[in-house]
Amino acid sequence: MASMTKDKLFKPTEAGRSSKSDTTTNASRAIIDAEVSAREKKTERLRKLRLEQEAQAEATGETVAPIKKPAAKKAAPKKPAPRRAITQRPR
Repeated sequence: MASMTKDKLFKPTEAGRSSKSDTTTNASRAIIDAEVSAREKKTERLRKLRLEQEAQAEATGETVAPIKKPAAKKAAPKKPAPRRAITQRPR
């Protein structure tokens, strides 16, 4: 019989091969990175518009009132639980 070596008995694994979890991780990171860049781009655009609006308001002498958030509704007070009659256990 021919000499048995680990190369003949076991198939060598490919180093460049990625597992399913690696593929999923890379896909999720790509999606998250795309969302972050879109959010940062939108924030920068809105900041630029706000600064232009404030500069224009200062030039015309108007004051820009800050946007007020609606007041939060107060929760109604909880009704107390009905009291149950205390009964004695039979002895």
